[in-house]
Amino acid sequence: MHKKTIILVFSILLLSCNVQNSLPPNDALVFMDGFFEKVKQNDFDLVEPYYSERFFERTSRERWEELYVNIHLALGQLISVELTSLRTNVVVGTYGSGRYFTLVYTNKYENGYARETISLFLPRGSNSIEIIGHQYESDVFLGL
Repeated sequence: MHKKTIILVFSILLLSCNVQNSLPPNDALVFMDGFFEKVKQNDFDLVEPYYSERFFERTSRERWEELYVNIHLALGQLISVELTSLRTNVVVGTYGSGRYFTLVYTNKYENGYARETISLFLPRGSNSIEIIGHQYESDVFLGL
């Protein structure tokens, strides 16, 4: 009887973890569509709110603004966005419980293409997605 209770409790915990944060990947895509619309406006102040406090714990706002502006000066105007990969992962733990999304884009800019890997986090019990990581790769940067 004791084993049945443990199995039942474990099953309920698994079910609650899967039900909570059941936000579909489409919501992450809608979030990113809004982000890239702001990127097209070439104004850091419009994209800055998409980044989480957790992001700015590792890179100060001032440093990220400087990097972001220089990256976009090199790349030029964003022309088109193409999602090439999307992964989701649900994590339950003492730090960072929630749903993680990793999206990879191959985006066309005025001066060439950039591969952007963007990590999103949806905290447990929230519907507020935020960027926690952003990486750019582009041949455009080789000429700098």
